[in-house]
Amino acid sequence: MNRIALLLCALMAFSFIPYSAMAQPDEIPDTGWAIGWEEEFSEGPWMLSESGTLTLEFWAENYDPYPLELNLEYEADLNASIDLPDSINIGAQSNMSTTIEIENVTVLDFLAGNTGDITITATRANPVEGGDVTIDPSNSQIEGKVIIPRIADLRVELQALGFTLTSGTTATMEVLLINDGNIRDKVVSPTLIANGCPQLSLIGIGDLDGVVVDSIHDGAKNPQTTAEITLSPASSHPTKTCTIEIAVVSDGGGGTSISTQEVDIKAAKSSSDEGSSSNSNGNGTDSGSSIGGDGDDGASINTDFLPAPGIIITGVAFAVAAIMRRPESQSQ
Repeated sequence: MNRIALLLCALMAFSFIPYSAMAQPDEIPDTGWAIGWEEEFSEGPWMLSESGTLTLEFWAENYDPYPLELNLEYEADLNASIDLPDSINIGAQSNMSTTIEIENVTVLDFLAGNTGDITITATRANPVEGGDVTIDPSNSQIEGKVIIPRIADLRVELQALGFTLTSGTTATMEVLLINDGNIRDKVVSPTLIANGCPQLSLIGIGDLDGVVVDSIHDGAKNPQTTAEITLSPASSHPTKTCTIEIAVVSDGGGGTSISTQEVDIKAAKSSSDEGSSSNSNGNGTDSGSSIGGDGDDGASINTDFLPAPGIIITGVAFAVAAIMRRPESQSQ
């Protein structure tokens, strides 16, 4: 009986305890909001493309039991602009992802490897009771770094000779090595050929191997280097137009650059040609007498080859023959 009475008293006492004190939740629900980079972009810095663009993605989460609107702003180095919406709307206790585009970075204006900061800041469009609530105030802003990529662009240009080259002589042709990239570059595996002209010797291509060409970011006001090659056609080289082709490979990974130029070569006069010209002007038929009269087209004869003593010798020969024949006639 006593036990029953005690149990009833305990139940009555327990009934006076407020229900709110008993119904404590296991976890207090979150309130506010936060933003952050999507997992694949959580670790930077990020490399820009050669065109100076980059696509990124961030998330925004609303923990409140009512919709949320966030205004977005950005700051960026390297003269970059960021294409992102002015604001985003997030439903009650939900999240969303937003894609942004970093663009308009002129990569060649910066040395390869340079970095720049970007920052995106979110603020509540309609603050609650004059305040803006987030789980952590730092979650209202996300930051990151972008990197300028390597651009290797080594270009070669043959300069025109500007005159006709004579067989058996030599001449130099200027070669320009131009660095249009954003890194210091070097020439490797240079080649030089004369298409269709095997008698044309090309000298000096080996001197180009290993030549370093600074970029404009290395303090070079004019990022180019000048070199020379020597052209030496053989003395027997015929009159011909030859195509010179040069190729250089970029050590920085910029590929191969090729340049061509045409060179006019004129055959030199041979000694036999000079002798024929001399005979024609001195002892040839052109200097003889014309039988057809002034300006006639008749045959011509050169009297220089008929000396006057020839007539006397002929007469003497006839006389000697007659004397030797006379005793033979008398003996008969």
